[in-house]
Amino acid sequence: MNRMRLLALGFALATGAACAQPVELQLWTWYLSPKFDTYVKETVAAFEKANPGIKVRWFDKQDSMVQDFIASVNLGNAPDVVNLNIDETQKAAQNGFLRAASDLTGTSTLNATFYPQSLRNFTTGGKVYGYPWYGWLNEGVLLYNPDLMKKAGLTRAPRSMSEMLSYAKTIKDKTGAYGWVPALKDPNTASFLGYFYSEGLPIYNASGRAVFNSPAHAALLQQYVNLFKGGYIPEDAVRREAFQIATELYTQNRVAMIVGGPQALTRIKDTNPTLYSKTVVTEAPLGKAGVQTGGSMSLVVPAASKHPKEAARLAAFMTNNLNQLAFAKVVPVVPTTRAAQTAAQFKKGGTDAIQEATALVGASGRFINPGYKAPGNSDDLYKNFNDNIEAAMMGKKAPQKALNDAVAYWNANMKK
Repeated sequence: MNRMRLLALGFALATGAACAQPVELQLWTWYLSPKFDTYVKETVAAFEKANPGIKVRWFDKQDSMVQDFIASVNLGNAPDVVNLNIDETQKAAQNGFLRAASDLTGTSTLNATFYPQSLRNFTTGGKVYGYPWYGWLNEGVLLYNPDLMKKAGLTRAPRSMSEMLSYAKTIKDKTGAYGWVPALKDPNTASFLGYFYSEGLPIYNASGRAVFNSPAHAALLQQYVNLFKGGYIPEDAVRREAFQIATELYTQNRVAMIVGGPQALTRIKDTNPTLYSKTVVTEAPLGKAGVQTGGSMSLVVPAASKHPKEAARLAAFMTNNLNQLAFAKVVPVVPTTRAAQTAAQFKKGGTDAIQEATALVGASGRFINPGYKAPGNSDDLYKNFNDNIEAAMMGKKAPQKALNDAVAYWNANMKK
């Protein structure tokens, strides 16, 4: 009898296992559909093939990503893997919304896979909360219209940011086109803080208080104010994203230079193929500190995920070196994996502008650093900072006054 019972129990367990439903994960990405549908779907299919007990449902969120994520957490039905940027990852971790990647995957594995700075970008309270994904460099490369440069009497690209400011005046005076469009007030960030960082000017002091209002900070802001008031920077630069303005005007021969990632070149190639074929790509001019700034996306596992181990497996798979390099072949992003440094696809070669730009920055993920750590309530503080930058540009406040007001507000309201 005991033997029969054991056989029956074994049969029942085997039948139950055979009928067990696969684990279903929800993956949310940010602005990747429809342009990158093929890449994401192929990568998900490869994951499912390697993990036959797991099925993935992919949803691409756009304008409503952050709001939908917070709502899902509050309703107790959060997705399993979510695509967030550095600031949003930090805020979600500080609010207790995430599981630590370093707990799920292990610090040693993360350290072996990703650049140290990429991990620091997603570290809060000594734990890593995001699996670093594709990144970008703000300075990246410099691309320019050789016809406008020649018309302005300039024989080479600027080699420093101080030269860049000088070129802006020369190009506009001699050609009528803008030299370039600096990121004065990009949405949802505090772009001008990056200019301070690149010039070696501090954002915080050792105790974490904002200190970006020294005379040196104000003097740098004054240089940009002078350019804006002189008509050397488009008026829209205080209202719209610099990247959008620059790519639009460049394709119309109304901007001579763009500083940024290779992504701009894809738009130029689509909009003005003739100009694209002429465009020259070279190293970006840097500030006195000689550093690049930039950012990256991450994949995170919400604390409310019902399948955290499987979710961590998916996040690690999507962000591994093989899949990041494959993504970089589809769009010129900068991988955050250590092994990308020696990838053959980033060896310089060819005369195509996108290939040139990708070769210059593709293996530079180790430089991805926003330059400052976003405070917990960054949306509020960034808005205050940007409003003060706009006030300085529009002549409503002196640069020193604008920065004094911003620093006072930050130090009174900052959540670390």
